[in-house]
Amino acid sequence: MPVNLYRADDPAWEESLGDIRRDVFHTASYHAYEQGSGQGEPYLVVVGDGRRGMAWPYLLRRVADLPGLADSDATDVNSVYGYPGPLAWGTLPGDRFIARAWPAVVDVWRAQGAIAAFSRFHPLLDNASLLSGLSWPQDGTEGDGSVVAIGPTVSVDCTLGDDEARAQYDRALRQHIAAGRRAGLVTIHDEDWSDLSAFADLYRETMARNGAAEYYFFDRLDFERLRAALSDHVHLLVTKLGDEVGAAGLFTEFGGIVQAHLVGTNSALRSLSPFKILLDDARSWARERGNTVIHLGGGRGGREDTLLSFKGEFSPRRHLFHVGRWVLDRDAYQGLLEARLTEVPSGRTLDPGFFPAYRAPLLAEAERSETRNSPGA
Repeated sequence: MPVNLYRADDPAWEESLGDIRRDVFHTASYHAYEQGSGQGEPYLVVVGDGRRGMAWPYLLRRVADLPGLADSDATDVNSVYGYPGPLAWGTLPGDRFIARAWPAVVDVWRAQGAIAAFSRFHPLLDNASLLSGLSWPQDGTEGDGSVVAIGPTVSVDCTLGDDEARAQYDRALRQHIAAGRRAGLVTIHDEDWSDLSAFADLYRETMARNGAAEYYFFDRLDFERLRAALSDHVHLLVTKLGDEVGAAGLFTEFGGIVQAHLVGTNSALRSLSPFKILLDDARSWARERGNTVIHLGGGRGGREDTLLSFKGEFSPRRHLFHVGRWVLDRDAYQGLLEARLTEVPSGRTLDPGFFPAYRAPLLAEAERSETRNSPGA
């Protein structure tokens, strides 16, 4: 069974995936963007051939970049921000081929010095099911891990006409959208990205208002790099009241799937529901372009919270978001955790729900009881 490993600058990355159903989060260009953000070295491991195969894109990170671990030569596997995970063709979950391909992927990770691996999966592609029923450890190797269901996400069917789609909206949502339109809110597809600065400001204000983790505070330069990397696979939609931006978002588009990737809202216009107008118009825009679905995502950290409830007003469709967490070398993993703990200052603790634990962010002791399982790295 052939095994090949490709970097993001190798044309074989895209050539090997061909017309396999996937999303923007599986592309070499998006992985190269994440590398530019300092998230690790991108790779695609492909097990099999054109007839039958399994491909897994990932980021490889150096553990030595962490406090107290500068002497380590270990690495770990992470996934890009969004919904990536493995792809397969010519085979189905439960097939013997998958049972053989999965250990081959792990062997590649171990050969690269990885002691732990974390992956997000794609709720619409249901690629977490590829590992369903597969035991761990594999083939007598040391290690442990699991695929964990984090929470539901919401998608909207873009094959429906406007009236049929809106009939599935919550009644109050329809009323709020109608009121916002009467007030004069209008959404444009900003093809020149002329409102990028306004979006960047609103996005950061929204992250601050929601108490987001530092990682999510992307700036204008990040958005410009994303545009350069993804080209016509990322779009800026802007909802305005006159010249004032009420809400704006970056929407990815790939293979018929539109993702509401990053969104910012203007609190000063909150009473007019510009975010609701934006998402309603984004659905219409996605349909007009021939896409089949717009994925709104889930709650914060996968929780069933007010954000999820808000998204659920747009559609009854739900999907389960999974992550994978695997320890490839238990002794090395424990040793790194112990070394990291020596660097934790008094009055602070590591987030107990984070994986891998030696990368966990610091919390105040009082915050520990308030945390719940994090999706991870």
